Amino acid sequence: MDSKDKEILKFLKEDGRASYTEIAQQTDVSEGTVRNRVEKMKEDGVIERFTVETSQGISAVVLVEIDTSIEPEKVIEEMPKNTTIYEVTGEHDLVMILDREETEELNDAIDDIRSVGGVEQTITKSVLKQTRT
Repeated sequence: MDSKDKEILKFLKEDGRASYTEIAQQTDVSEGTVRNRVEKMKEDGVIERFTVETSQGISAVVLVEIDTSIEPEKVIEEMPKNTTIYEVTGEHDLVMILDREETEELNDAIDDIRSVGGVEQTITKSVLKQTRT
């Protein structure tokens, strides 16, 4: 990945709906070059998916401690879908971001997390407000 790829990624992170033409104008390359580079980054796993963030629904951060005798990957495989999961250092092993439409869906997802084999403890923090900088 070179500096031009990083520049393209920067624009996609700011606006995942930006057209290749818009990005090309901002990065001083052709639209075809942007398209080819984005496709290559998708193939290489640099770009995993394109997402839409909304101000609708309810979110929570879940801190998870797992049994040290179990590989984190095994626990992660069992986690609910549509969940952002970070392996972290420190007191907790995983930090999970849950975005759901309704409180009941959020509660169900948290219950699913707690029922995964190897999960020893969870701490849930409801998100009151999100600010992007």
